[in-house]
Amino acid sequence: MTNRIDKHIIRFILLLLTQVYILNNVLFLNIINPYIYIYFILLLPFNIPTFLRIILGFIMGFSIDLFTGSMAIHASATTFIAYFRPFILSLFAPFDGYEKNTEPTLQYYNLSWWLKYATTTTGIHHFTLFLMEVFHFKNMYFLFLKTILSTMLTVFLMTLLQLFFYKSKSNT
Repeated sequence: MTNRIDKHIIRFILLLLTQVYILNNVLFLNIINPYIYIYFILLLPFNIPTFLRIILGFIMGFSIDLFTGSMAIHASATTFIAYFRPFILSLFAPFDGYEKNTEPTLQYYNLSWWLKYATTTTGIHHFTLFLMEVFHFKNMYFLFLKTILSTMLTVFLMTLLQLFFYKSKSNT
């Protein structure tokens, strides 16, 4: 149990520092920015209590806001996806449900499942974040383009992490 908590604490710190010191300085075509810190929320255990999931989402987003000086937009977007995570997971649940004591990783579920889950969650996060950033619907084309392209890059990076750190059950 303590080992699992330690793993999440280390993941939180590493993702926060990577986002703040490396990825916040990456901007492709002046619109594409990877926000890999949400990987922390995506990998939380299935059975985490609702209040804890929402608090952890808020803390991660608020930590990014503190480092970047943004006005709680990251905290809002991460709290939003932390709240809706069970609904998103239910959309892609296996026919017989999620296995007990598993995590949302390639170690337990396939690449297709991971891509659907990660893309949906990341897309919702990015759209929420970018909408709060501009706070108007004037240029919806730009908002959607930024959301789609940043989502694609973020999911690509998170998938690389999945492939690097987690082996599927069939390979073990």
